[in-house]
Amino acid sequence: MKYFNHQKVNFKYPVITMGTFDGVHKGHKKLLKKLTDTAKEKHGESIVITYYHHPLEIIHKKTFPYLLTERDIKEHCLKNQGVDYVLYLKFDKKMAEMSAYEFLKEILIGEVGAKEIVVGYDTHFGRKREGNLDFLKKHQNEFGYKLHYVEPFKIDNIIVSSSKIRDFIREGDLEKATLYLGREYSLKGKVIHGEKIGTEIGFPTVNLKPIDEYKLIPALGVYATSLLIDNKRFYGVTNVGYSPTLKNTHIKEIETYIFDFSDDIYDKNVELFFHKRIRDEKFFSRLEDLIKEIENDIKFTKKYFNI
Repeated sequence: MKYFNHQKVNFKYPVITMGTFDGVHKGHKKLLKKLTDTAKEKHGESIVITYYHHPLEIIHKKTFPYLLTERDIKEHCLKNQGVDYVLYLKFDKKMAEMSAYEFLKEILIGEVGAKEIVVGYDTHFGRKREGNLDFLKKHQNEFGYKLHYVEPFKIDNIIVSSSKIRDFIREGDLEKATLYLGREYSLKGKVIHGEKIGTEIGFPTVNLKPIDEYKLIPALGVYATSLLIDNKRFYGVTNVGYSPTLKNTHIKEIETYIFDFSDDIYDKNVELFFHKRIRDEKFFSRLEDLIKEIENDIKFTKKYFNI
């Protein structure tokens, strides 16, 4: 397919939606239910047209940590909602300059052959984001597609959105993020070698380097976390920060002390789940005070997970 990282598919009856779908949160799930239900009714295919990464990276030529879901997690979540096809646009400068009309005519109709289009409150596409609900209504008869609008999903009268979830994560409010996402926020990382200072004080940690440089890291602090290692679940305490008591590197790190664990997992890819922020990262003038605080963090986390 010319505009997608996907082989040509001859769809019978394509029902489509489009967007970044970062997080695949509860708001997205409401829209995806309408998409998959409509496709089933018509014995057609449910199709999500999306990007990887965000179009703003192409437009502004910047790297900035914002990503809620890595590509494989996003795709897994979309397929879990019953989506038949996930099509990634080859989003480049040329596509960024396409008018909404060109995008509709060439991509949605010309290449995918959309019969029905499902949109949410914040659907935008084309140059200057001029393609929206009103635009799609205006061109419905011309291109012969049926349009469905899905109202936003709200919690306590607040619209669930990726940007709102990012705010929670940046603030360290992982419980709110979990509520809006419908699952714990996670980070996929590669286990790398650290300075082994944790081992010296009796709390050996694993250091994680995010697999995706755009991944959003939660606020500095100490968290009750769990890890998926080779499809097995383990629990532990994670510090996101600079370890000011023990180090002077000024490098932000993600370090986890895993309970009852001693396997060598260097260079393995693992998934870290953030459940609750316990406290701020602190500087301790005495090592004994740090050790006592870590012991308190462990007690809290074990009680939290009931282990």
